[in-house]
Parts: sequence; structure tokens; C-alpha cells
Amino acid sequence: MRDYNEFKKETDREFKEGDYIFKKAFVRGIIILVLIVAILGGLGLGYKKIYIDANRQIFKHSITYTESAAQFLAKEYKEYQDSEDETDRNSIMEYVRMRYPNLDSSEIENRELRNFYSQCLKGGN
Repeated sequence: MRDYNEFKKETDREFKEGDYIFKKAFVRGIIILVLIVAILGGLGLGYKKIYIDANRQIFKHSITYTESAAQFLAKEYKEYQDSEDETDRNSIMEYVRMRYPNLDSSEIENRELRNFYSQCLKGGN
């Protein structure tokens, strides 16, 4: 009977040790898995941001973007010329600055529109 009790105690102890080791390994495995997913997700978002920024730069140098900006500037320039109040003119210039804060005006062919845009960026008449 004594051998059986010792065998049972030893077996129970081994199971408890095994259970403890398994729980620790499982928890650490989950933590490592979460960290790997987070790191890979961060890398994926970084890549996506770089990809989107590159596409944005390509679009900003496209004919469509330039023509759209030129049409907008022409419309605002006409409103600027037609306005009689200095407050309205300043509001139009501020609107142009907000809408196109970093437009590459060298791609706009019309010199008057380029000058108007430069004037808007400077914020004065």
C-alpha cells in the first residue's frame, strides 16, 4: 500500500508540473502570437501608407488634377475680380489657400492663374 501511495503522489506531482509548464507555454505562445500579429499589422499599415502617399503624389502631377485645379482657380479668380469688398477678396484668397495649400503652380499654363495662386499663398494683394 505504501508503494501505491508514493506512486500516486509522484504521479500527481508530475501531472501538476506538466500542467504548470503547459499553461506557461500556452500563455507565452498566445503573447508571442499577439505580438507577431501586431508587428505584421503595423508593417502592413506602414506599407499601405507609403503606397497611398506614392499614389497621391502621382495623382497630384496628373493632367486631371492640374486641370481641376486650374478650373477651380479660374472660377475663384473670376469671383475675386468681381468682388467689390476687400473682406470678400480676403475670404476667396483664404479659401484658395485652404483648398490647394501646396499646389505645384508650375504645371498651370495660365500665367494670370499662377500669379493669382501665388498672391493667395502670400495672403496679400
